This record gives sequence, C-alpha cells and structure tokens, in this order.
Amino acid sequence: MLSKLLKYEIKATGRIFVPIYLALLIFAVVNRFVLALRSDQWHMPAVISMAVYIAIMVAMFVMTLIMMIQRFYKNLLSDEGYLMLTLPVRPWSHIVSKLLVSLLWIMASGLVAMLSIMIIALQKESIAALIREAVPFFQQVFAYVGSRVFLWSLEAVIAFLLSIVAGILIVYASIAIGHLFNNHKIFASFGAFVMLNTLSQIIIATIFLPLGNTLFPNMHVPPADLSAVHWAVQGTILYFIFITGLLAAAYFALTNHILTKRLNLE
Repeated sequence: MLSKLLKYEIKATGRIFVPIYLALLIFAVVNRFVLALRSDQWHMPAVISMAVYIAIMVAMFVMTLIMMIQRFYKNLLSDEGYLMLTLPVRPWSHIVSKLLVSLLWIMASGLVAMLSIMIIALQKESIAALIREAVPFFQQVFAYVGSRVFLWSLEAVIAFLLSIVAGILIVYASIAIGHLFNNHKIFASFGAFVMLNTLSQIIIATIFLPLGNTLFPNMHVPPADLSAVHWAVQGTILYFIFITGLLAAAYFALTNHILTKRLNLE
C-alpha cells in the first residue's frame, strides 16, 4: 500500500514540478544563447531573460517548501484527512510517503538548479579546465586519505540526506502539534516549530556535545597525525549521523503518535 501512496503522491505533485523544471532549463538555454551574442542590441532581452530565469528559480524553491507543507496539511489534517485516514493504511505509511516524495522533490530541485547554472555558466574551455584540475586534486586526496575517501563520501551523503529528512519531519511534527489546538492552528504550528527547534538545540548542547567530547577525545588533533585525523573525521561524521537520526526518529514518533492517538480534524 505504501507504493500506491507514493505513486499517487508523485503523480499529484509531479504535474506541478515538471513544468517548472522544464521552464527553468529552457530559460537557462535561452540565457546561454543570449549571453553568447555579446551585442548591445541584445542587452535588454538578456536582462529580461535573466530576470525571468531568477524568478523561476526562486519560485521553484518556494513551491518546493509550500508543497511539502501543503500536501501534509491538506491530505492528513484538513477535511481530506477524514478520507485519507479511513484507508486501510497506518498513519506512519502516510507520513513516510509524504516524507519520501518531499525528499525527492527537494533533491530534484537542487539538481535541476545546478544543471541550469552549469548550462549558463560553463563553457567548453572551462569544462576542460575543470576536468584537468579535478583529476590531480582527487589523486592528491586519494594519496592522502586512501580508500577512506569512498567511505567518507558515502557517510557524508547519508548525513546530508538525513539532515534534510530531519528538517522535513520537524515541520510535520510542528503542524501536527498545531492541530491539537481548536483555534489559531497556524500560529500554534509556528510556535511548535520554534519550540521543537529550540528544544533540539538545547538537547544537542547539553547532552550530545558533551557526550561527543567524551567519546571522541581526539577530535582536535594536529594535521601531522594522520591516523588521529582520520579517526576524528570518521567520528565526527558518524556522530552527526547518530544525533540527526535520533532527532529525526523523535520527530517521526511524535507525528505518528498525534496522527494515531490525538488527531483533531475539527
């Protein structure tokens, strides 16, 4: 059933994001063509085209945030919630489907934005120069770090994705808490977000950071001590994953508990 929820969610949101992505890439190509002309008579069209490109870029990221909030609120906490939550699906499946699709569009928006910038900015000569510079750079990194670079890269990607997941889940938890109130639910959700974020920072500062200094006493080491540097980097990444994972799990559990036990759709 989770796969059906994902399919429905992607279909419902894709009809909005795909045209935005296409428009952004089209205007990136247009800007590349207009900027390549380098003529005074094309100055105003170039300004207009770049302004439209920037507007679409901003709209894309704003829409990504709006859709993340709107799909969760509208499907689960508005009148549609009566229908969605009567399906033979547990509330956690709804949360997971919304989470995964939001993560999908956040990553897709970032990739499309980078691709559009590359279309405008990169020339054939700059691409070749970038490749020439990148090869010896990675050779030096591999010579200095060794095969650990692949492990660190994988862990860094996991940490990055997990931080986005935690960011999405704290928004979901805030919205769910806000809907425990009968009035002023939007303000209550905003207040819940501030409260959860502040509480998370306090917990990290009072518990996790001292604990990390105890578990990893060699976090600050001289660069000459390669083994200590490797252990410090490894420990830092893993500990970040551990903390972020715990916070994400807490936000998820709180949201699931409210949707299961304390849901207020009035």
